[in-house]
Amino acid sequence: MLSRCLALMIVPVLPFVPAVAPIGPAHAVNMIVAGTLASLLALGALVDDRARLGVAVVGAWVALMPFLLIDSTLLEEVISVSWGVATFALIAGPFSSPPRVARVPAAAAETAAPTVEPRLPLAA
Repeated sequence: MLSRCLALMIVPVLPFVPAVAPIGPAHAVNMIVAGTLASLLALGALVDDRARLGVAVVGAWVALMPFLLIDSTLLEEVISVSWGVATFALIAGPFSSPPRVARVPAAAAETAAPTVEPRLPLAA
């Protein structure tokens, strides 16, 4: 659950990257659309696992997009891959599942030990 909360802090950054960094038009549109979709799905990821998997798919898409477009600059690749891998790992990673409570039944009551009559020690 902690990693889902960390992902909620990282996910909304992507739609604002084209306003700050010199990104090409294809990547700018991809980042705005994917970032907005991931932000909406990330809010649902706190409640439902299907939304969590949706955010993971969007993160994987953003991470692979620079390699699918031919004219990607190094800056576009670094930003997209970093955001996509971080989102995928935090949302779908091993620490993203909610805590589980395991209830173990109480141990059975011990049975009384058989009573032994006291004896005097025997000589050898």
